[in-house]
Amino acid sequence: MPHATTPRILPLPLDELDKEHRQLAKIGADTIIQVLAHHPALMDASSQLGGFLLGKGKLDARIRELAILRVALRCEAPFEWANHVPAALGAGATPAEIDALSDATAPWPPLEDAVLRAVDEVCQNVFVSDQTWADLAATRDDAEILELLFLIGYYRMMAGVLNSVGVEVKAGLPALGQSAVPTVTAGAPLDQSAAASQPPTLRVSSGKTGPDGAWNITFTHPAGSKDLLLTLDTTGETIAGSIVDDQLEITVPITTGTVEANHLTFTASLADPFPFDLTVEGTINADVFTGSVTVAGSGTFPFSGTRAG
Repeated sequence: MPHATTPRILPLPLDELDKEHRQLAKIGADTIIQVLAHHPALMDASSQLGGFLLGKGKLDARIRELAILRVALRCEAPFEWANHVPAALGAGATPAEIDALSDATAPWPPLEDAVLRAVDEVCQNVFVSDQTWADLAATRDDAEILELLFLIGYYRMMAGVLNSVGVEVKAGLPALGQSAVPTVTAGAPLDQSAAASQPPTLRVSSGKTGPDGAWNITFTHPAGSKDLLLTLDTTGETIAGSIVDDQLEITVPITTGTVEANHLTFTASLADPFPFDLTVEGTINADVFTGSVTVAGSGTFPFSGTRAG
């Protein structure tokens, strides 16, 4: 399919965006946010539906991301593909599955096959055939099917915008049809299990015990790693505190949590730039804190960190 080979609408500089849109750009896919910032009201309306489909919908995150990638392939939308490969890997899709999306003869289990056929048919015919509908209905309720149709339509629309505007893919991101994702942050491994098991740098013990205080945490994602500051207070009946992301300029408060000996589980809720919850489960051993973070609608990822100060 044809698409613009050079940008037709230039991205606005980040410092010209308001705080909310600047935060949204820093979360990911910053170039399209900076382009849509030419029409902030339109961007906000689009982001509400996109945010719902990504974080509040009924579809399994892995299935959702495979469907989005198939739309990107059928619409030949390189930016859409490049920015959803990391999300698909984070949601549990394998590189082999992502590669198979480009192979028309690749076999899929019935559940995935029905979804991918629906994508192909809507992109080609703007219609889901009777057989594909029956196959979808065999494993999904009406609400999930409706959501899938909206998902396909939304990302088909975005593919048209991206290709027409000429939004450029950043260097280092996977090309259309490729699954490889290099690390964004130097030294951040792609192997999540390896990242979780890496010992922290040796340091002098603080002599402190328990979870209370500040922690320097590194959160690992297939697209790279992120450094966060976690503060914990367990002196009350529940866990209080926050997660601070200096890059995004946001503080996410902890809303609920429990402590059992050296094991913690807590939930933090982000309100802006769009709402979603994340659940942290981890174990403290002296000055070391390791565990996993489950991001609603995106997957579960490892983290490790050390006591600050």
